[in-house]
Amino acid sequence: MLKKGDTVAIITPSSPTFEPGSLKFSLDWLRKLGLKHKLGRHTFESYSSYAGSDEARLEDFHTLWADPEVTAVLPLRGGAGAPRLLPKIDFDLIAAHPKILCGFSDITALLIPIHQKTGLITFHGPTLGLMYENAYTHSYYLKALMSTAPIGLVGDPADDDDAWGFDYPPRIVIKEGKGRGRLTGGCLTLIRGLMGTPYEIDCRDKIVFLEDVDEEPHTIDRMISQLLLAGKFDQAQGIIIGDCNGCRPGGSKRNVLPLNYSLETMLRDRLGHLDIPVVFGLKIGHTIDKLTLPLGVMAHLEATANGVKFKIEEAACADKAPSSKK
Repeated sequence: MLKKGDTVAIITPSSPTFEPGSLKFSLDWLRKLGLKHKLGRHTFESYSSYAGSDEARLEDFHTLWADPEVTAVLPLRGGAGAPRLLPKIDFDLIAAHPKILCGFSDITALLIPIHQKTGLITFHGPTLGLMYENAYTHSYYLKALMSTAPIGLVGDPADDDDAWGFDYPPRIVIKEGKGRGRLTGGCLTLIRGLMGTPYEIDCRDKIVFLEDVDEEPHTIDRMISQLLLAGKFDQAQGIIIGDCNGCRPGGSKRNVLPLNYSLETMLRDRLGHLDIPVVFGLKIGHTIDKLTLPLGVMAHLEATANGVKFKIEEAACADKAPSSKK
């Protein structure tokens, strides 16, 4: 786990930061937590929509992951480009130097493969520049990364939280049921993009969480249909769909099909027949309120007419990293 006095590495494995000066605010928050930092050598480079060439971004990733002074590797932002690194990532190096990796959106392309190929817990949560965005987000970030206790029962933002806006309530039951399994998931677009590759998501015996942003419901339908056709939910223990900010009809600002269902209606149509609990609306990913969810820890999901209980039963961090693997 992260402790006061530890060093975190800051990298940009996806897109570059729009405002390099905004990094100062993130560094101020790290100092408030008592943390030191190291910057990747190529942090402020730019190549097309990526933060430098694939080779440059990969160099920073490998160099800082192998650094014995670094406890956590924290992407500055998502965007695009992380999947391009996968063919050349040294998973043996990653397994030999256990560290925290936390991010969302494009970082999904690193979280799932690293967890599945090394057994390390990875964290779907705020990138560095968003971990202090509000009290709800910050509190779950600290529970996940700076504690050896399980996160426990997961709550919702306060009723007067301005971030709620006009979003759906956070716990709509699509299908009642109970399930227990290890967590996996991330941004649906990235999960779909990994299908048919050596890095595609393994949902067997898992509670799967999915989220996305600024996609029409018919596009979400298309991606979920692909996962259904691939049998990804046949042996899953539960499904959590995040708030999916901007995924209402017209939310993408692109052309809208005239018969576009609402997202909730589409989810009931595509997932309501499953024999596992399915819940819609938790604050995951592309919302101001963000949970930090550890991939690989045991969790329990219960959805009934009386409501939804979501409990993370295991700690994600240890006080000391395990011995290096050979």
